[in-house]
Amino acid sequence: MSTRRDEPTDAIDAIDVARQEWARVHPDLDTTPMDVSGRLRMVAAALARATEPTVRAEGLTRPEFDVLSAVRRGRVPLTPTGIAAATLSSGAATTKRLDHLTGVGYLQRTPDERDGRVTRLSLTPTGAELIDRLLPQVLAAEHRFAADLDEDRQRDLASGLRVLLRSNGF
Repeated sequence: MSTRRDEPTDAIDAIDVARQEWARVHPDLDTTPMDVSGRLRMVAAALARATEPTVRAEGLTRPEFDVLSAVRRGRVPLTPTGIAAATLSSGAATTKRLDHLTGVGYLQRTPDERDGRVTRLSLTPTGAELIDRLLPQVLAAEHRFAADLDEDRQRDLASGLRVLLRSNGF
């Protein structure tokens, strides 16, 4: 859904319509949580649509891009458990992504020197080049996505989202 900078912030959107419909069906229910949760889900879906084409053009999914990014920005080679934590993914999903990214030559696994049961992950030169090339493109798409919010609104939104994440254990 595209908005214009001069559009009033109180314009009716899909969440308002859904709340009105629920009020008709269940007038006894307080649907105000949808103001935040519904819009967060819609924003997440819209953001995925805005950035996914960039990573798809390179044969990646956004979660695979996130895995490669976590490895690239890490100060030390991460473990699969560290990747799962950094990307908020399940162990099974992380394993699947790591297997694929290793198979296509973007990641390499090295046994830990102290504990051979643990593997450390690092990018191959091809994987590092890919992320270094893709990151500016993804950031440009994210800039375009949030362009209708001025710096103050972006800062306020980021602050509010940080509070929500912290209060929910992230």
